[in-house]
Amino acid sequence: MDTIETARLSLRCFEPEDAEAAFRNIYSDSEVAAFMHWNMHSCVEETAQFISQFIASYGKPGFYRWAITMKENREVIGSIGFEVEDPQDAVGSLSYNLCRRFWGKGIMTEALCAVIRYAFDSAGVNRLEAFHSVRNPASGAVMRKAGMLLEGRARQKYRSHMGYEDCDLYGICRDDLPQVCR
Repeated sequence: MDTIETARLSLRCFEPEDAEAAFRNIYSDSEVAAFMHWNMHSCVEETAQFISQFIASYGKPGFYRWAITMKENREVIGSIGFEVEDPQDAVGSLSYNLCRRFWGKGIMTEALCAVIRYAFDSAGVNRLEAFHSVRNPASGAVMRKAGMLLEGRARQKYRSHMGYEDCDLYGICRDDLPQVCR
């Protein structure tokens, strides 16, 4: 899996040494974890185990997960990726999270645009889709800014630790990749 460079970011594979920064910046924050499938981590060892699952999956067909780092210091501030469950359909399911102090600064949109380009140009994906809890509209704003289109609402799509989440589904196909992500 390639490292992806943007104007401000370096998206790279997770490494075991990332556990402390990932714990501090992402996985120990209840607000970051609020709408995720995973619960907030209580210790660095829990985060180390969590990212070891990513590391173990590198090289498996259809698995792509990057640590989001700022170029200036290379410290992990987020995670982004997609999985292609059926290569015949060439549909990837996106997910991401970001350290709270970087919210609202265009970081996730920059990372998402880079991953969308990678999926279409390098991974052979034809369609990407993502969903967010309707109680987390900022995530939908990121998807729209990256050129994804709202396709509908899925009631009780998944269960977070707060209960079942109604979600908005967004998608983007190779044919409608906007110039903003080119």
